[in-house]
Amino acid sequence: MRTSTKAAFLVALTVLAYLPAFRNGFIWDDDAWLMHNRTLEGLNGLFRLWFDLLALQQYYPITGTAFWIQYQLWGFHPLGYHTVNVALHALNAVVFWFVLRKLGLRGAWFAAAVFAVHPIMVESVAWVTEIKNLLSTAFFLGSILAYLNFENLETRDLPRRGNWFVLSLLFFICALLSKSVTCSLPVVIAILIWWKREQIRPADFRPLLPYFLVGLPMGLLTAWLEVHHVGAAGAFFNLEFYQRCIIAGRAILFYFFKLLWPNDLTFIYPRWQVTSAWLLLVPAFVALCLLTLWFLRKRIGKGPFVAAAFFVVTLGPILGFFNGYAMQFSFVADHWQYLSSLGVIALASAFPNVLSGVSRYVRGATLGFVLVALALLTARQCFIYKSEDTVWRDTLLKNPNCWLAHNNLGVNLMEGGSSGGAEEHFRAAVRLNSSFYQAENNLGEVLLARNQVEEAARHNDRSIEIKPTYARSHWNKALILAQQAKCDEAYEIVDQGLQQRPIYLAGVNAFAWLLATSPDERVRKPRGAEELARRCCEATGYANPRFLDTLAAAYASQNQFDRAAETASQAVDYAAQLGQATLACEITRRLELYKTGKGYLSFRR
Repeated sequence: MRTSTKAAFLVALTVLAYLPAFRNGFIWDDDAWLMHNRTLEGLNGLFRLWFDLLALQQYYPITGTAFWIQYQLWGFHPLGYHTVNVALHALNAVVFWFVLRKLGLRGAWFAAAVFAVHPIMVESVAWVTEIKNLLSTAFFLGSILAYLNFENLETRDLPRRGNWFVLSLLFFICALLSKSVTCSLPVVIAILIWWKREQIRPADFRPLLPYFLVGLPMGLLTAWLEVHHVGAAGAFFNLEFYQRCIIAGRAILFYFFKLLWPNDLTFIYPRWQVTSAWLLLVPAFVALCLLTLWFLRKRIGKGPFVAAAFFVVTLGPILGFFNGYAMQFSFVADHWQYLSSLGVIALASAFPNVLSGVSRYVRGATLGFVLVALALLTARQCFIYKSEDTVWRDTLLKNPNCWLAHNNLGVNLMEGGSSGGAEEHFRAAVRLNSSFYQAENNLGEVLLARNQVEEAARHNDRSIEIKPTYARSHWNKALILAQQAKCDEAYEIVDQGLQQRPIYLAGVNAFAWLLATSPDERVRKPRGAEELARRCCEATGYANPRFLDTLAAAYASQNQFDRAAETASQAVDYAAQLGQATLACEITRRLELYKTGKGYLSFRR
């Protein structure tokens, strides 16, 4: 078949395997990159993406720009984002095939097809936030392909083509600006040079110097931001060097066996205990395996060692030697091996050649069975990422002690009106992690909504004790004090909160809601509610449905029912655009009250 036909088959196979993903919504962390991401708004936001290191969680301006472009095209409709992710994954599969073919691997197409439909990749493809994985890998592979066109790795007789070198370096820079885990690329190219050449010289590696000069600072910048900006510091990260070695060894084996047998794939895996020194046998075993492949290279060829070296080197930045925020939840994650899996999967190119001795039909049926089985597993895995609710429920099914999943599922239940179920999960989160200040605060919120003010105050105080700088707890403290008719103390906290930068708008809105809808006339202050709600709306361009809902309630509390109905209608429209059907229904019920000249009184939503 023609190259274009084979590429089309590869794309079609990828799209078929990921059909369920097109109907998925947004999940955890997508709101931070999209709904709560102010850089998506206008050219000023685009400028900040490139010239403000702290504009996003990490300095990934190309990833941020990809989100900026998509927001201009289809707003917050998830279909567009999922379509782009699947398309990028298909592109990566095709470019991976081109790279393997350029390296002379006969079964290159089959290996690329395995990568396209392997269920390990679902977390990177079906999770909108992980477009950074897809983009960075596309540029990573493009850089390698361009380098292979710049220089023939098997002979020095052919002249180098400088234009390809410039393109390769440009692609590498783009990869770093999409996700800096790709800083391992120059080491990967050095490994490929060693693989393809019988004898190597220092001059063979001289062209890689610019790659190191660009990649090393970007990698170090990311490590610094992860600690000082994202928050990868504290008790969870106080690990001795020997413990980090254990984590690295276990992670390498974990990822390898998940590629071979992708069973019980979990969004957040259990966090290992690494206190026993005996576990140092694990990294020792990994080192022994690498040494064995090294000493066998003359008998079995360099290929297996190269694949293993690629796997370990590209995993290097996330093996635990550098702090990563998610290490407090787990030391491993499926999306962390999206790039590194290419090394092991490349070995699958040998499988069609192993079957070369059997009939064409048996060979085709065997290879087809492998791809179909993997594609079905991928399609099934996509359903897990349908919504936050499905993600957290599946996580708790496989990892019942995941305190983050308990908390986040509780948040979803609380927003859906199930305070009883939310309380159960918040209590579980607090029990599993005694320093989890968000769960303490959330438990306090649930109890306050059920008018259990005293117990709510205890959990709120505990949250502030653990994390004094957590703004949400302080705003909830103001709500509790107001509920206890301690208005002066409550307003003192509010005044302090309004002076902070940035202002915690969700807290301002919650207090405004209380002032607008409280049944207690001592607490209800409609004009103050309007002022605070308007402040929230102005800060978000009158595009946040919750803030508009509060402003409408403040109008209704002042008997301005026409303005209340108009504002509530806008809130319903924005909630529908964001796919927040439950919220839209709630606001619609209040809208009907405003149309009949009635206000809405209730302490909590």
